[in-house]
Amino acid sequence: MRGVPRRAADKLVSLERLLGHLAALPQDAQVVLTNGCFDWLHAGHLRTLEHARSLGDVLVVGVNDDASVRRLKGPGRPVVPARQRALLVAALECVDWVVIFEGDTATGLVQAVRPQWYVKGGDYRLDRLPEVEPARRVGARVVLVPPEPGLSTTRLLARAVAGAAAGAGDPGSEDAGPAVRPSPWEA
Repeated sequence: MRGVPRRAADKLVSLERLLGHLAALPQDAQVVLTNGCFDWLHAGHLRTLEHARSLGDVLVVGVNDDASVRRLKGPGRPVVPARQRALLVAALECVDWVVIFEGDTATGLVQAVRPQWYVKGGDYRLDRLPEVEPARRVGARVVLVPPEPGLSTTRLLARAVAGAAAGAGDPGSEDAGPAVRPSPWEA
């Protein structure tokens, strides 16, 4: 499935085009699906996506549309519009295809893609994740990737707002939060 690097814009496709690409894969190809808002892309997202990609041959990422991010995350969100968020995710080498989806959950995407693996990063619990049952019904194995301490978009945004209000320095400075550490699932 790997070859010449593709432009991010070429990896951002409609669901219909995505399904066409997936249908053309070899029968034994392992498709991995994950999804999220990706409102402020950070190292925790990258680690989750790289881990997801390591499980299979093709990584498909669903990005929540703007309306669902507003409903899920509240006023002032998304900070970055859906197409821009999707392009940033698509620019990552580990990502093969990105699709923007409507709705507060990715259950419809899971049912359409029918992956062999469904991966979710963050502090979710299987009993509270709406995509778990649809994923299992299509035969997917479900994997939860633990969150990186201190790396959540909501926390980073709150820290940036608080820092701006206090006149703090560069968000990348030493006082900007915990250092990025290797995850427990990394070798």
